[in-house]
Amino acid sequence: MKKIKYIVCALLAAVSFTSCVNDYDEITQEMAILPENDPRVWPANMSIGELVAMYDRIDSLYVFGKDDTLRYHAPIDEATGSIKNAYYTVNQGDVEYPIVGAEYVDGRLKLPIEYKGKKFTIYREEGETYKNLFTLNPIEGPQDIYIKGRIISADTASNIYKYFVLEDLNTRQSLKVSIDAGSLSGVFPLGQVVAVKCNGLMMGRYAEMPQLGVYSFRNDDKTRYEPGRIPYAMVYDHFQRIGLPDKSKVTIPHDAVLTMAEIATLDSTWYGRLIKIENVEFTWKNDRDADLKTGFVSLRRSIEKTGNVNAHQLSPVFAPSTYDMSKKYNIGYPMSREVSDGTGTLYISTSEYAHFAETFIPKKGSVGTVTAILGWFHDKNDNYGGKYQLTIRSLDDLEGFEYYNGPREYAEGERPQ
Repeated sequence: MKKIKYIVCALLAAVSFTSCVNDYDEITQEMAILPENDPRVWPANMSIGELVAMYDRIDSLYVFGKDDTLRYHAPIDEATGSIKNAYYTVNQGDVEYPIVGAEYVDGRLKLPIEYKGKKFTIYREEGETYKNLFTLNPIEGPQDIYIKGRIISADTASNIYKYFVLEDLNTRQSLKVSIDAGSLSGVFPLGQVVAVKCNGLMMGRYAEMPQLGVYSFRNDDKTRYEPGRIPYAMVYDHFQRIGLPDKSKVTIPHDAVLTMAEIATLDSTWYGRLIKIENVEFTWKNDRDADLKTGFVSLRRSIEKTGNVNAHQLSPVFAPSTYDMSKKYNIGYPMSREVSDGTGTLYISTSEYAHFAETFIPKKGSVGTVTAILGWFHDKNDNYGGKYQLTIRSLDDLEGFEYYNGPREYAEGERPQ
């Protein structure tokens, strides 16, 4: 009897093992990296620049593919504060097509549209606080829309989180792509060519900088529409990896070696570009024009010693904690350190979760070269417009600098990081 039980158990284990092998060894076609000349590779039929120009909109137009332009009208009844008789017209025509289900609530516009068998919804912040800073425009058209580019970002140092930056293979215009998964470089590494099927995704502005994502509605201490991260379950329906990653092809052309004065004159086609700035010096100031102090003070020691976080946040490291005394948690915004090349100033923005967050910045007077992703951020409280900011992928993007090495002060019993 024991022998029979043993044989049955062995057979069940063998079946289970075989099942596991089948489950884990079988790689779907969509998950595999496709060779460059594979006929299954999606052909790019739109450049990144064309995609952004068509779908990053703050006017009353919606471009449906390359052929039809919809102009929507959503007049607000001043007496009720709601929309009355919302409709759209097509191209130069005067036929009015009703928009059923249009809403205007607390300065937020929602327009569900049905056109040529496709259903999509335009979301727009129209209130004074977030108007034109945060948008959500659906990407739809009569045919599938594909873009292709090379990844120029890397999250291996944890300064980039849940997104990668895609550079057009021909024009070098770049686009931030948000995906709800950490350690993306394990799947989408630096130098990887990627094709993206854009239908069903959203082109949205976050603090005025366009990015590719999905619908999201924020409803905490801030209430607004904003571009959300693409769920990882959608990745293999919308992304193809093509060929093996080639870091050597992530280069900076001559016209992207810039001074800070030149950067100040650039237009939005430069958002997300990989650039280089020479003769750079850290000014030892933050983005509030406060001077950084000598030596590092830990967050716990700063609170223990002074009752606030100032000593910690003015430490000359890349990104001290964003802990807020009143809220009792970390806010999570990037910390800024000012740099100058003699022609102007910019800020290097670093996550407090970066591996080098508490690394001392370069010494005063030390001059080097910065390679960075050029970002844009327009704060709702900034009446003078947005600002360019620099994101380094790791400390390897800083060349030629001599780093400061000062004292570090911790609370009693605190273990240094």
